[in-house]
Amino acid sequence: MLGLLAPTLIGVAAALALGGSPRALVATRIRGWPLVVATFAIELALYNPPVDRTPWAQAAGPWLWLATKVVLLTVLLWNAWPERRHVVWPWAVAACGVALNALVIAANYGHMPQSAEAAAAVWGASRIDPTRLQNIVPMGPETVLPWLGDIFPQPRWLPRPNVVSIGDILLALGVGAWAFIATLSNGDITGRARRRIVGLTRLRLHGPAQRPQRGSI
Repeated sequence: MLGLLAPTLIGVAAALALGGSPRALVATRIRGWPLVVATFAIELALYNPPVDRTPWAQAAGPWLWLATKVVLLTVLLWNAWPERRHVVWPWAVAACGVALNALVIAANYGHMPQSAEAAAAVWGASRIDPTRLQNIVPMGPETVLPWLGDIFPQPRWLPRPNVVSIGDILLALGVGAWAFIATLSNGDITGRARRRIVGLTRLRLHGPAQRPQRGSI
């Protein structure tokens, strides 16, 4: 899943190159961030030993996982409230991604359907272990909304490649866009970045400006 962090890393790097500040990113307030931490902690506990092999986790785990998606969606929508107009659209894109994931998970009884072909492209074979609680299930004729499932294999050259969904991609792009904007949100940094972009564009289109030579007639 490290590939899904790429938009965020690229966004922060681009913002820093344009005059942004990591301090501005760190100082940006995120509403409901403890809920986000809690959802990831629950997911980490559910799908790792020893919890993942317990009967109660196998029975209730899929629905707890779906509940964490609903909580995450609520937090994203909360941060997209109109008082934050300059960052509404990144939060909205991320929320759309989580909503699509929650929809397909709910339609498939608490599991994310995964394409066997895509899994084979990444790992050579499916990694689904029936003895453990899994958040994925192989796609089949009974799969609901398969186009929203994990169907996109990440390149093998990425660190820890995985199979991702449309929702995952939208979530990653939304968070990356937010990180870019937040890193540029300190004082006049956004204005300086805009001037740099304009200057680079003019330089590429017209070349360096020629200074007039003095004394020529």
